[in-house]
Amino acid sequence: MSENSKNYMTPVLIVLLVVAAFALGSMWTKVKSLEGNGAKTGTITQAPQAPNQPPPAVPLTEEQFKGLLTTGVAAKGKTDAKVTIVEFSDFQCPYCGKYSTDTYPQLMKDYGSKIQYIFHDYPLSFHQFAQKTAEVARCANEQGKFWQMHDLLYKNQATWSAKTDPTADFTAYAGTIGLNKSQFNSCLSTGKYTQAVKDDAALGNQVGVDGTPAFFINGERLVGAQPYESFKAVIDKYL
Repeated sequence: MSENSKNYMTPVLIVLLVVAAFALGSMWTKVKSLEGNGAKTGTITQAPQAPNQPPPAVPLTEEQFKGLLTTGVAAKGKTDAKVTIVEFSDFQCPYCGKYSTDTYPQLMKDYGSKIQYIFHDYPLSFHQFAQKTAEVARCANEQGKFWQMHDLLYKNQATWSAKTDPTADFTAYAGTIGLNKSQFNSCLSTGKYTQAVKDDAALGNQVGVDGTPAFFINGERLVGAQPYESFKAVIDKYL
């Protein structure tokens, strides 16, 4: 490169470096400004949220809670227990399935002899077989086998819920738990408990249920497939 070319390029490079430095400085200022605004508005930076925090427990009135104790599909445990858990559930709800296989067995193991447990139906409209499976469980309850059918429906949820018509599965479950199949099939095909299930869901709406699973422990509300520790904390408070 000639001496004249070098002399020409030097000021050009200086100008480019100055422009680049100015641009970087402007970008840095904007970033810091955004971070500052985010701290004020919460739109950019937010304090980290603690994982798996249960929603706050909102109690029912005493009258509302008492209304749930005598209207459930089925109950187990001591009627004079210090703690009563009321569950509103949907047999096709995957979160209900998770609760029934993960948390519910542990609750029964640790507290089954100390609590009363009451089940209510709350079939969600967007679950194709939620209403039907609620009727299945009630037809089993007619022969004293609600909890056995309850456990089978949740255990096999992924199987029957994937079928176009799982009626044969329900009949098979009836045989597995020793039901009179003729009585069970008649109960199911005639829709004997269709309205009862709908009435139970309406009751859930009256006490503020809008999703499943939903629980009331001595009137205190827990929503969702909460971990065992969330239930334990409330139960132990009353025991």
